[in-house]
Amino acid sequence: MTKKANQHYVPQFYFRYFSETGKDICVLNRKTGTTINSASIKGQASKKYFYGDSDIEDQISKIEGFFSSALSSIRNPFTFENCSYDSYFLILQNLMLQKARTVTARQKNKAGEDRLLQLYLECEITNDQNLDAETKKAFYEIARNVEADPKQYQLMGMTIAIETAEALTDLFPIIIKNLTFKPFIFSDSPVIFINPLQKKIRLRGVLGANTPGLIIMYPLGPRHCLMLIDQNSYRIKKLKHNNLSIRNNADVAKINKLQIHNSANAVYFSKYKYKNYVYGLWNQEKSRLQPHEGKVVEAPGFYHTGEPMEGDILHVYEKQLPLVPRFSFLDYEETEENEYKFERRKEIA
Repeated sequence: MTKKANQHYVPQFYFRYFSETGKDICVLNRKTGTTINSASIKGQASKKYFYGDSDIEDQISKIEGFFSSALSSIRNPFTFENCSYDSYFLILQNLMLQKARTVTARQKNKAGEDRLLQLYLECEITNDQNLDAETKKAFYEIARNVEADPKQYQLMGMTIAIETAEALTDLFPIIIKNLTFKPFIFSDSPVIFINPLQKKIRLRGVLGANTPGLIIMYPLGPRHCLMLIDQNSYRIKKLKHNNLSIRNNADVAKINKLQIHNSANAVYFSKYKYKNYVYGLWNQEKSRLQPHEGKVVEAPGFYHTGEPMEGDILHVYEKQLPLVPRFSFLDYEETEENEYKFERRKEIA
């Protein structure tokens, strides 16, 4: 059995969508803005034993083979005409898995995973009748600083993500064709979840797979990008079937800036002649780049009668990126914070 120490969290086949040689790629460092003309694809978006088990990379590689074939059905010739339902569902699974398997995902989930483990340990300590009050107090102090194993939790999250793909089937799929002179770029966390409709909502998670207003973006090469969108929430201008051509440089720049914000370490692009363009995007956004952190809110809970519950409710969610752009090809009215209500997406009317 092959032992693979260098484990990828963005598959090499995806890099080749943007590479002219199939072997190397241009890179911009998220932290410094430094660019590299030619970096080996084999060494990108990977870490030694990132998933822990040396055999996991082999298993994921087998899954990637199915995903690669499914993506090929829409990349050639960038339409959904030859894409069967089974292939499309594999694409949805790929999106969810890709989002869950990155360094960015690990960073965003850390706070919630740590707190859940700490609460579990606190419950165990509280319920242990063999411990006296003084010992429990000492154990509580230890429990408050315990950190979850990120590799174990990420593997669980990847499994759940694949199972959650069904929730995306009601989103409308679009191939965006970039008709400008600037390319689409991608990052080491290329699947973007945004919710412009609910941009003003700060104290709730609005990036769930069933959330109204959800938009997912996933570049498929320098000239094409897959977009899944909640059609009940937005009016899409100049849409022809499942295709949308954009000629606005500002729209392309916004899509690319999302990749910069969602990256953990690096952004990638196809040709080194675009280095000044990519650097310029990074330079415009560098002051707004933030560490990837999930939101954990502990607050008193109440029953539907208004009576308070015992203890607090733990609300863990992914925050929106610092940039939630408004695109010229979408019409919508943002939800005001005082109008927010928790609900799932509705069926298309």
